[in-house]
Amino acid sequence: MINPHQILQFVRHFFSAKRNGHGIHSPYAYALCEEVFYNEHSFYDFELLKKIREELMRNSLEVETGGFGAGSKTFQSNKRKVKDIAQRGISSFKQSELLYKLVNYLTCNTCIELGTSLGLITVYLAKANTSGRVISVEGSEALFNLAKGLARESDTNNIQFINADFDTALPELLNEFEKIDFLYIDGNHTYEATWRYFLLALPKLHPGSVVIFDDIYWSEGMTEVWKKIKGHPSVTLSIDTFYLGLIFFREELKEKTDLKIYL
Repeated sequence: MINPHQILQFVRHFFSAKRNGHGIHSPYAYALCEEVFYNEHSFYDFELLKKIREELMRNSLEVETGGFGAGSKTFQSNKRKVKDIAQRGISSFKQSELLYKLVNYLTCNTCIELGTSLGLITVYLAKANTSGRVISVEGSEALFNLAKGLARESDTNNIQFINADFDTALPELLNEFEKIDFLYIDGNHTYEATWRYFLLALPKLHPGSVVIFDDIYWSEGMTEVWKKIKGHPSVTLSIDTFYLGLIFFREELKEKTDLKIYL
């Protein structure tokens, strides 16, 4: 389905985003570009993760994904084939590898993912720091079970899967931790829910934390809440890759920095 809002925003992003770290003055942001966004190094795990993705893209099993959050603009039914979700409903190679590199570079020990889907991204996050812990929340029982199986088959042992809606699970999860290093929000793409999850997590975030919002141009509401979040006084650096929005809280950044990066 054509999304006029996304098309317009992509055109704007294409012409305004920085490339290859050129013109970025913040040393921390430039280091992120060098080590994460434009790091061409192929990590050992990527070959395995590529094979897992390819297997998912051949899987014709039909699953009930549930009617959680804001729904989907790609799929018209809650019943979907695994291969269709893998092809159109999860992050691309580039985005997935970016998340892996980010966890690896920042040595994120406590990662929370809202929106497990097939569990592929969950495995990326877990493989990036095997001594850390990944907690992933999924509302659909069918996807929850698929993701658990995927983790088991890929010999990934540092993931805790939770089958619950985000509004129930997130407050309980946050109570378990003194702080969290990495929060990835990939579900319930509405202005109200996204803002709510950000505020809930804020007391547990620290200067080394990163929060990633998926599909920041999914709708006008998501774009508005992304603008509101990156303008929050606690945020010192925001990075917009069009598909993902990332926020950081580095204390050494004395001036708020707002970047658009083309990948």
